[in-house]
Amino acid sequence: AVPQLGRCGNFHLKPIHFMFRSLFASLFLFLTVPIQAGRFTLESAVQHARSHNPDLAAARFSIAEAQGRLLQSGRRANPELESELRPNVHGREISYGLGLMQKFPLTNRLRLEKAVSEAGVTLAEAEVRAAELKLATAVRTVGVKLLSLDGSKALKEKMIANSRELAASAARIAAQAEGSGLEATQFELEAQQLALDLLQLDATRAALVGEARPLLGVSVTESVEFTGTLPQPSVPGETSATVSHRADYQAALSRLEAARQNVALSKARKWEDAGIGLAASVDRTEDAPDGLQTDGFIGIKFSLPLPIWNKNEGKIKEAEATVSRTEMEAEAVAAQARAEVAAALGEMKAALRIVQETNGKLLPKAREIEEKIAAFYKQAQPGTQLTDVLRSREKRLAIEQASLDALRTYHLARIRFNAALGH
Repeated sequence: AVPQLGRCGNFHLKPIHFMFRSLFASLFLFLTVPIQAGRFTLESAVQHARSHNPDLAAARFSIAEAQGRLLQSGRRANPELESELRPNVHGREISYGLGLMQKFPLTNRLRLEKAVSEAGVTLAEAEVRAAELKLATAVRTVGVKLLSLDGSKALKEKMIANSRELAASAARIAAQAEGSGLEATQFELEAQQLALDLLQLDATRAALVGEARPLLGVSVTESVEFTGTLPQPSVPGETSATVSHRADYQAALSRLEAARQNVALSKARKWEDAGIGLAASVDRTEDAPDGLQTDGFIGIKFSLPLPIWNKNEGKIKEAEATVSRTEMEAEAVAAQARAEVAAALGEMKAALRIVQETNGKLLPKAREIEEKIAAFYKQAQPGTQLTDVLRSREKRLAIEQASLDALRTYHLARIRFNAALGH
């Protein structure tokens, strides 16, 4: 039977209503759930940050500012047009003059101004390179921490799976009246505790992702994920504390050069600009009995300021003190860089020994012991207790975690080592 029109309309209202509800729910999820921004390796993340970090983009404008100052520096003063009108308030006599004055520096001030501005451009470029290095170091540091955290999460998940497997084995043995059901409960409790540790790792990861977003220049609605694994450590070939490649050291040298040029500029400004120009005047004077007569004059004007009261001593002293300060700052940057290289290299070597010791000797032996004790416990071998299984597994997992921590420490130290060398 064909349903009536009204019943047919009621029949279609529910699917349409459900469709709109689904559409609004999907739109809400689309707007609230973070969008996958892509998967980054350590190096691709650095490249992405260099092109998307807003702070670095703002820092690059300092180069344009310094180039603008360079374009403006070293220019002569504009010529001055002078005029004068002097009417006689008691008669018909009047005098009118017109002059053109151009000032010229008596010293090499313009060339020194250009040199100071050129050092400023070099300084701005070095500071931007230092900002890029600092950003790359921060991105790599967060990336290493996230990759290490993923390794710890994978280890915790293995621990949970192992605890639940042992809980099932203990329950099976208890069902056969060969053990206590309390052991299965203990294993299950341990699995729940490890799950809480996983939640703590997730909270730490959320904090690291929140730290990575502004570095990479991504929005809060985008997720951040680092792919790959941390390579095995090795001692770097270059161990000398050469700081000449460091951008902050180059910036300190550029700042020192600018300060030295500024000393010469302050001394040159002791003499202000001299002026030379042309002057022309027309005088209309009344000479009885001939009446008004017009006389014209053309002359040369010259002005020379004398450094009697103001010899620019304060600016010269300030510039000389700036040179001394920037020299000490450059030495401090070099000393700090050498200390950072030595500290990072020592930390790398110590972490490398830990990784080699744990992965080469301790971890294989711990796994072998754990596997034997777990097999004995599953087979209900006499003398094998739950505490033996827990202790052997705890030692093995502690060694694995120590290896992960040492690998993390090594790569963080290597990042600081390369940054200290300016790489």
